[in-house]
Amino acid sequence: MQITIAGMIGNADEAEDITQEVFVRAYQSIGGFRGDSAFYTWLYRIAVNLSLNVLRQRKTRSFFGLEQVQQATSHRERPDEELERTELSVHARAAIAELPEKQRAVFILRHFQRLPHAEIAKIMDRDEGTIKANYFQAVRKLRKTLGPYLEGKE
Repeated sequence: MQITIAGMIGNADEAEDITQEVFVRAYQSIGGFRGDSAFYTWLYRIAVNLSLNVLRQRKTRSFFGLEQVQQATSHRERPDEELERTELSVHARAAIAELPEKQRAVFILRHFQRLPHAEIAKIMDRDEGTIKANYFQAVRKLRKTLGPYLEGKE
């Protein structure tokens, strides 16, 4: 859950705080949990809503810092391959950060957390068709933005 929050708001330290807030709010609201969905779905909904609130409050579009990108790259690659991969990661994270908030949330939950569309729909309290459309639009925008980097024409 913390990875999802960090991906949405772009700050690992702040993601820790929000993750703690998710559990505090869940504890305070446990009486309101109706059991209509899985418990983790309910927790993810709280996490996504808190993350969206943070994004709205600060109106920033940062995603991950360069240090997280560097940690994610493999050190067994040739230096030029590692550099290309790092550059692509930076551009990809920037492109994801530029997505509208809801598209970004859907993309992160689907692509990185590998949640099914139906589960994301429950988490975000939207129709499954809306979630599929948001994901499709996010992927289309990312392909358009990242196309030149993937083709080597940056």
